[in-house]
Amino acid sequence: ARGVGDTFGRTLIDLFHNEAYHRARVWTGPEGAGVEPLRAALRAGSGAVLVTGHFGQWEAVRAWLRTEGINAAGVYRPTENPALNARYLRNLEAGGAPIFPKGARSLRGMVAHVARGGVVAILTDQYDRRAREFDFLGRPAPTVTAPAELALKFKVPLVPCYGIRDPDGTHVRVEIEAPIAHTTATKMTQAINDSLAARVRAHPEQYYWLHRRWEKSLPGMKG
Repeated sequence: ARGVGDTFGRTLIDLFHNEAYHRARVWTGPEGAGVEPLRAALRAGSGAVLVTGHFGQWEAVRAWLRTEGINAAGVYRPTENPALNARYLRNLEAGGAPIFPKGARSLRGMVAHVARGGVVAILTDQYDRRAREFDFLGRPAPTVTAPAELALKFKVPLVPCYGIRDPDGTHVRVEIEAPIAHTTATKMTQAINDSLAARVRAHPEQYYWLHRRWEKSLPGMKG
C-alpha cells in the first residue's frame, strides 16, 4: 500500500511537469521483443496502437517515441475542475498530440488519426459500464475492445508497452512487448488484460489500485 502511494505521487508530479520530464530523460531502453517490430511499422508509416494501463510511468513510453521523431496521440478523461483540466491537458499535449477526450469524440479522432498512419497510446484499464466484461486478475472487468478493433481495421500492430520504475522510484525502464497477434477483437482484448495482469503481479506496488477497475459488487462481496 505504501508503494502504491509512492508511485502515484511520483507519477502525478511527472505528469504535471511533463515537458520537464521529457527533457530529463530519466528512462532507459527501450527493450523487449516488440521494439524492432514497432520500429519497422513506424518506418513504414503504417501507424500503431499502443496499449498500457495505470501502471508505473506510462508517459516514459511516449517520451521515448519523441526521441524517435514520433508524436504519440493519447486519450484522457477530463477533470471537473476547469483550471486543473487546462493544466492537465496542456501537460499531456507536451508529451505528444493530439490528445482526445474520452467518449464518442475520442473514438472518431482515434480512427482518423490511425487511418492517417498515426500512433495512439491508450490506457485500457478504465472502468466503462458499457463495455464487455473480460477477465482481469481473476475478476470480471468491463474493458473496451476499441484498441483491438482499431488494430484490426487498419492492419496495424497492437503493442503492449510499459514504463516500469526502478527501485529508486525515479528512473524508468521502457519495455515493449511483442505485438499481439491479429485474431479477433475478443481474443486480442483478453490478451491486453493478460499482459497488464502479468505486470501487476510482478510489481503490484506500481499499479493504481486507487481507481475503480471492477464492478462495485463482486461474487462473495456484500453490497
